Amino acid sequence: MISQQKPLMNILLINPHSVYGGAEKIACYLASAYNRMGHKAILTVSHGYSEHQFITLVQQPKSTLINRICSKLNQFYSKENFIKRVLRQIEQPGGIKKILTGREQYNCIDLESFLGLSGFTPDIVHFHNIRDNLLGPKLINSAGVHFPVIITLHDLWLLTGKCIQPGRCDGWKNRCRNCPESWFPFFTVKDGIRKNLKEKIQIVSKTKPYICAPSFWAMDVIKKSYIGKVAAETRVIHNGVNLSVYKPGDKKNAREELNLPDNKFVLLSSARDLKTNRYKNFRAIKKISIILGNSQVEKQIIFLCLGDKGKTEYYRNLEMRFIPFITSENMIANFYKASDIYVHTAEYETWGLAVTEAMACGIPVVAFPGGAVREQIIHGKTGFLVEDNHPESMAYYIRTLLENKKLRESMSEAARKHARENFDIEDTASKYLEFYKEILEKNEPNRH
Repeated sequence: MISQQKPLMNILLINPHSVYGGAEKIACYLASAYNRMGHKAILTVSHGYSEHQFITLVQQPKSTLINRICSKLNQFYSKENFIKRVLRQIEQPGGIKKILTGREQYNCIDLESFLGLSGFTPDIVHFHNIRDNLLGPKLINSAGVHFPVIITLHDLWLLTGKCIQPGRCDGWKNRCRNCPESWFPFFTVKDGIRKNLKEKIQIVSKTKPYICAPSFWAMDVIKKSYIGKVAAETRVIHNGVNLSVYKPGDKKNAREELNLPDNKFVLLSSARDLKTNRYKNFRAIKKISIILGNSQVEKQIIFLCLGDKGKTEYYRNLEMRFIPFITSENMIANFYKASDIYVHTAEYETWGLAVTEAMACGIPVVAFPGGAVREQIIHGKTGFLVEDNHPESMAYYIRTLLENKKLRESMSEAARKHARENFDIEDTASKYLEFYKEILEKNEPNRH
């Protein structure tokens, strides 16, 4: 448990969403933990889904008619292709401009209004995801004039011209001068992407923030970028999970609650917009399903895809079901408890929070080894790390686990123990508070 910290601090956390993906969960967990300890913590967001009392919502400017139309269409269009990418962009302010010119839109709310919403003067400002028009890069600069600023990079967007996760592309080392991911191969679009990174460099260099990353892999990449040269200090703090929610449970009861049969194997993969988020690599899930569906295993397989909608698909011995995005932590934990194996197909992760959640529930994980996943899974003990983006190898390891109950059970216990000993959100909060305290002590002469 976290020990009481003195003196108490006023902490302002900033993240575009209150509930969306892993970064949002972490920001919400931290704000909740700080307040339980007697600190004053406010999480300010520009898109609100949660009703927590410590969350303050900053209203976005009214969207245009075309933004709203594309937003509705995007909700119902579930294919990952060029149309989906266009809809995702045009539903956002400045989306058309971004497609045609490559330029992202960085606005900033008035800092005094911002502090008025939070209801107090913070000792420190902690940014999480900053891919937002209002709560984005320019606010870092504005906040840094008055307060110590810490940024946790849950992805690598801040060091690129547009990409959340650059993967094998290292164009950011050359300031994204010739982006291979531009919408159109025109000079104006590529130049716009280059200008995005140039603007980020100017903002961050002026602020000189304290930088955190959830993994050593991510921090290694960050230190090779411009951020490594301008950061006041860097630190790695692993993301934890709420172990009072994500814990082993009765599989039979969980399946009854979720209307899942007890006489079939259940695989699970979970991510917001799992089918259409290109970073989650749904193509690999599809290939794995075809391979497993054509294989001979003891029982039929149900593959649950949590976080997106779609019609049930059948591959002989395998049934793929889609479950729309849900926000209830207890219900999400039930899906883990009902599963035999968690399948993680993202090629690169700064930190795969779902991997840790699954392990905390005692579910062995089979994953591609890109990014931070190597820091989460112990190969051969808590799960398997598979050859890079090789669905055939992943299907082999999944089948190995399905056919060996004793191995599944031993990995289940090892995964649970590993998560409990290393990935507790209470420890994550404690480490952040210690870092805040160090930062404030260093900045004490400037605060008076």
